Amino acid sequence: MEELIDRYGLLAVFIGCVVEGDITLVLTGVVVHLGLLAAAPAVAIGAAGLITEDSLLFALGRKGREAMQKRAQYQRVAARIEGMARRLGPRQIAAARVVYGTRAATMLFWGAQNLSWGRFLSIDAPACAAWSLLLAAVGYSFSNATAVLLGDVKRIELLLLAAAVLAGALLASARILGHRSG
Repeated sequence: MEELIDRYGLLAVFIGCVVEGDITLVLTGVVVHLGLLAAAPAVAIGAAGLITEDSLLFALGRKGREAMQKRAQYQRVAARIEGMARRLGPRQIAAARVVYGTRAATMLFWGAQNLSWGRFLSIDAPACAAWSLLLAAVGYSFSNATAVLLGDVKRIELLLLAAAVLAGALLASARILGHRSG
């Protein structure tokens, strides 16, 4: 496993952050704590993955503005996104990282507003770097608790397996006894 992480770990962090950044970064912190990845490259690659995902959404917003605004998914969150946009302006791009459920719509929204790429990246890149560092630090800090939790899960799995075997044995015994007495 260590060889796989050594060979493909940073690639996995990047791809994971493009697909699901938050969980990937917490797990990255755990892997860094275990000494399987170096912190600085892992956090930097994580931030690059987040920027890549945000940039793809931003580009989609720029390209498909009219089609996007007609979609039911966008219309469900449009009022919240537009309200944040009125209060924060493009700084909403950074704030969307911490307001659950608004990040993708925010990137699409600001792309559709024809915000310049330079302005977008000047806000998004530092936000992604800070978010990457924060979540990796959370994973790093709680990696011992994660190991304990995983140990508890393993014990619970064993108890459930034992309970299932016992229940199966009791059912089989009841069935055999039922056939003998009947």
